[in-house]
Amino acid sequence: MIALCVLPGWVPVAAAHAVLLRAEPTDICLLPGGESLPSDTPTCRAGAVLSQPPRAVRLVFNEPVQPIGRGLRVIGPEGRRVDRGQVRVAGAAVAVDVEARASGTYRVVWSVISPDTHPDFGTMAFSVLRPGGVLAEGAPAAGGAAVWGTVLGALAHLVHFAGYALGFGTLAAAWLAGRADPPSGVFGAPDLIWRGTGIGIALLLFAEPIAFAAESVALGAAGGGADPAVIGALLDSSFGRVFAQRLAAAILLWVLAGALQSGALRAAWTVPLLGVGLAFVDGQAAHATGVRPAWWGLGINTVHLGAMGLWGGTLALVAMTREPARSVRRLALAAGIAAVASGVVMAFQHVSGIRDFVASPYGRALAVKICAVAAVAGLGWFGARRAAGPRLLAWEAAVMLVVLALAGVLVLLRPPVP
Repeated sequence: MIALCVLPGWVPVAAAHAVLLRAEPTDICLLPGGESLPSDTPTCRAGAVLSQPPRAVRLVFNEPVQPIGRGLRVIGPEGRRVDRGQVRVAGAAVAVDVEARASGTYRVVWSVISPDTHPDFGTMAFSVLRPGGVLAEGAPAAGGAAVWGTVLGALAHLVHFAGYALGFGTLAAAWLAGRADPPSGVFGAPDLIWRGTGIGIALLLFAEPIAFAAESVALGAAGGGADPAVIGALLDSSFGRVFAQRLAAAILLWVLAGALQSGALRAAWTVPLLGVGLAFVDGQAAHATGVRPAWWGLGINTVHLGAMGLWGGTLALVAMTREPARSVRRLALAAGIAAVASGVVMAFQHVSGIRDFVASPYGRALAVKICAVAAVAGLGWFGARRAAGPRLLAWEAAVMLVVLALAGVLVLLRPPVP
């Protein structure tokens, strides 16, 4: 939760993963790496001054994108739209025809979504013959709505990860550690474990409306306000696909947990198998999609999220049963080692050196997460050597929540190495 409290102060408003590489007409304020100069500077307000009106506006990104919401609009010097016809998409490029014969300043506004479900939005300006018109007096700011879209996105990931650990991790830990394997063959778990699983399922379901709101707010901010067109477009995008798969996994876990509790189902291995499937789905909305080959990035992400969920599940199991059994602690150790090892591999995929841990928001968040993971591991080691009391378990759970919150922040931030 600490990460969410400080998020508005240091996370870039547009923490998207699609990066604008170039524009036609040229965006003179676009810097290498997709960053831009402040839009309220005099140079950026006017943009490139053209001697001839362009026939079209074309934007090229670093990966295929899908226009969403208002897509690609061009506003003329008098404040009216001058784009004509449908927005054309060709791989990583989007374009639209314009009627820009009037002299003055034009503003291009775009909102797109990348294959990893993250939005990108922004503005640029160009002028025909000379700067002038209503748009030459000022440029729209990114707005508080975009910041709140980022905060809501981080909150959605935190709720989702916590639900994953409670919903899947706790049942998987009980099954793998043999804590719910009576002679009858029925999956017999204490009522507290079923209650924790129910809370996890509720969190998984609750996370998706928050994620939908976050995406809608962020994309709506691209046009300066709420955009009803975003709703349908989101459901028909890469985000909508992942959204539906996550909801389906949560509902299926609900069904499986009920069947296991009633004794109608004895194949408890279906829960961790479904958890692995959901971890794979989550990789489609993370940095894993940018790793080549794609199967490697998705595989490492699946291992990392699955191990983190199991690690959190063992912690919840110990807290609920108050029985620090050796089998559970050994399982926690194995899950922790797998989470750390896969996390190291993922870190090397997205940072190129020590400088990235200081110079980029992603690197700084990753450094704090590493410290938090080390703290959880230290508390767990101390608890394994001594009887873990309620206070130690509370500290361990609190730091684990910080780890999950930072994981949600990292998903939103653009890594130094795509």
